[in-house]
Formats: sequence, C-alpha cells, structure tokens
Amino acid sequence: MPVRKCLPVPALLLLVSLLMGCDPLAPYDPTPVAIVITSPPTATVPPTATPTPTLTPTLPPTATPELLPTPTLFPCDEQTGQVIEFDDNLSAIADENLRFRVYVPPCYFSTQRRFPLVILLHGLSYREEQWEDLGMLDALDAGILAGELPPMLLVMPYLGSIGQFNQFPPDPSYERVILEELLPQVERNFCVWSRPAYRAIAGISRGGFWAYSIALRHPDIFGVAAAHSGYFPNDTGEIPPPFNPLELALNSPALQEAGLRLYLDNGAGDSAGPSVQLLSSRLTQRSIQHTYVVNPTGEHDNTYWGSQVREYLAFYGRTWSRDYNALPSCAEPA
Repeated sequence: MPVRKCLPVPALLLLVSLLMGCDPLAPYDPTPVAIVITSPPTATVPPTATPTPTLTPTLPPTATPELLPTPTLFPCDEQTGQVIEFDDNLSAIADENLRFRVYVPPCYFSTQRRFPLVILLHGLSYREEQWEDLGMLDALDAGILAGELPPMLLVMPYLGSIGQFNQFPPDPSYERVILEELLPQVERNFCVWSRPAYRAIAGISRGGFWAYSIALRHPDIFGVAAAHSGYFPNDTGEIPPPFNPLELALNSPALQEAGLRLYLDNGAGDSAGPSVQLLSSRLTQRSIQHTYVVNPTGEHDNTYWGSQVREYLAFYGRTWSRDYNALPSCAEPA
C-alpha cells in the first residue's frame, strides 16, 4: 500500500429535492432522510406553514453523480498526496501555538496548478490529526486517482484554547485566527484558487459551529460550508446573536442572495441532532438552499464521521473540476 509522505514546513442523498416548511420548534424525529432545498430564494417568509412533505427513502451511494469517474489521464505517477506539518506556529491573536497540517494532492508540485482549498476544523477533545484518523486523506487519495474526486488542498488547524471560547471579533477569537492569520499564511505559501467558489470550510461538532459562524457571515470569503454533527447552542446568552448560526439563519439579510453551498448531517442517534435539525428548519423557513442528511445509524463519534468522509469530500468538491489541466496555472494571479 502506498505510504503518504509527511513533510516539515521547510520542505514545502441527490436523494430527494423538496421545499420544507418545518416548524423550527418541532420535536426531533431522527428519520433517515436527505433534504436538498433547491428552490430559488424568496424575499419574504410565507405567513402560513406549508404542508409537511413526504420523506422518501435514501438512494444507495452508487447513485451519487459527483462520484462518477472521469476519463482524463492522470498527470503524474504519484499514488498519494503529501502532508506538510506546521508544528511551530505561534498565533499573535491567540498567544498560543496553533499548529496546522496541510495536505497537498498527488502531482501538486509537478503540475504547478492552483487548487481549491478546504479548511477542516476538528471537534473538541480531538486534535488536528482527527481528520487523518477518520481516513479522510486515504479517501481523497483514492478518489483523486480514480477520477471520482477533484484534487484539493486540505488545511487542518488545531483549535487550541481559543477555539473553545465563545469570543468573537473584534476581541481575540478563533474566527480572527482563521481569517487574519491562517488563511493569509496558507495563500502565501501554497498555490490555491482564491475565489469563494473554490474555498470551503467544514468542521465536526464544535468545529462545525465555527465553520457556519464564519461562512454565514463571510460568503465573500467562503463559498462552501459544512457542519458534521455541528453543535449550535440555542441560548443567545451563550452565543451573541450576530455570531450565532441559528440567529443568522433566521435574520441575516445577506444569506438569501449569498449563493452558499451548505451541508449539514448527523446520525439518527447523534446528541447534536436536535440543534442541527433546528438550523436546517430555520434555513428552510427562508428558502435558503442547503443539504441536510440524517443517516439511519450513527452517534456523535469517530465511527460515524469516518463512515461519511467520502460523502463529505464529494460535497465539498461537487462543482470543482477533476481534471488537473482545467485548473489555473500557479503563475497566474490567484
């Protein structure tokens, strides 16, 4: 089996389409279903509730169109991507070492192309290696080689202490770390495609909260956001409304025109399920396009998230090219 290289810094389900009118305060019913809100945004919320839709069974994974292989020739003989470790990374904002890891896809160095970027935030009680432990990099390597997934850069930062605190701009906060330190550093050192449509941010549990809090407020920076078993507190005393995804889903005037690609998921037995359903319901109230998947099994743990990494990657890269030759040259402006 090919072994992925780790380099230090110097080495530089389409399952059902429907429009729901869910009561955001309805009891959590963990029925396995995928919801894809595809209707165009509307300016006003209908005054009366729409009928409850009939939920249809999910289709098998093989029916997912974005996983169909492409016939393009692979541009080099590399079997895996490489991981570059930034272990000494003192954050001036957080005043702590916020190390991070960067996965670059096979042929990154030889093709000299600009690649889409995904920032992956881990859950509490885990570290930045969580994504590798889940098999994310192995799944991406295999998908790229088979022509089933697009090549992309994955940035896996450590939450540190600041990521656990409910602090928000202009105060020192994890959002500021991501936007003012991590993203500029990555874009200085790597060939990435610096347009919102080619930038994604995703997270697990607490990381999912940060992904949505940041992306819903900065669609000019991130065009794709995903929360996997995201935890979204509904207590406005805990999270100020301007930064709370649950409040943003209801009240942000920019969301309906933002064009974000949004993904939510949890297993039927996930303790975070009620808060994820509430967020989906509030997005649905305003006809904001998003995908919400409730899988028939799964709890709030690595076993569940590891079983879904292929689906996660397929969503992030759904609109991105699998052909290296279609990517812009690194010599061109980002």
